[in-house]
Amino acid sequence: MTEMTPGDAWRGVSGLTDAEKLAALGTYVKVLSDAEKALRASVTADMGKRHVEKVGAYLPDGTKMASVSRSDGKKSVKLTDEAGALAWCRDRYPSEVMTVEIIRPAFLKKLLDIAGSLPVGSKGLDSATGEELPFIEVGQGSPYVTITTTGEGVERMTALARGFAGMLEAGPVPLGPGQGGQFDPGDAV
Repeated sequence: MTEMTPGDAWRGVSGLTDAEKLAALGTYVKVLSDAEKALRASVTADMGKRHVEKVGAYLPDGTKMASVSRSDGKKSVKLTDEAGALAWCRDRYPSEVMTVEIIRPAFLKKLLDIAGSLPVGSKGLDSATGEELPFIEVGQGSPYVTITTTGEGVERMTALARGFAGMLEAGPVPLGPGQGGQFDPGDAV
């Protein structure tokens, strides 16, 4: 198997900007992610119904891709009624109840809103007194990009995903001239 780097999938693709490549890949991943979630739910239900804990996943040519295991999930405990729990504890174990001082949420929101109007790097400010508030800092998050897909883009990437699934079902695919041999989907992992 050949070790692939993140850029290998785009080698030889010209005519697309990095933003267009990102949009195509992001849309494709979204389509695949939705399909993966639906399949994961279906397989989880099926394996549970059949009382199966682990199965092998094979390509049509017999190549083992992976194993799929089913777990019952982790046990969890959560408090569902905090006020009810407090009342119960106050009646039965009053020494286990503590009084907590907090800033009124509306006043804290006001202080944060005022700080939000200040430049990055500033401290908070009490607008009534002009006092600097060292416990509030105005920061700037890291830059990021978002992808807003179009209906046609999703359709194209869905077709690509279907083609990928079909390729897996078909087995090894001949490569073009000068590319040597055949492409085996197992080699791309």
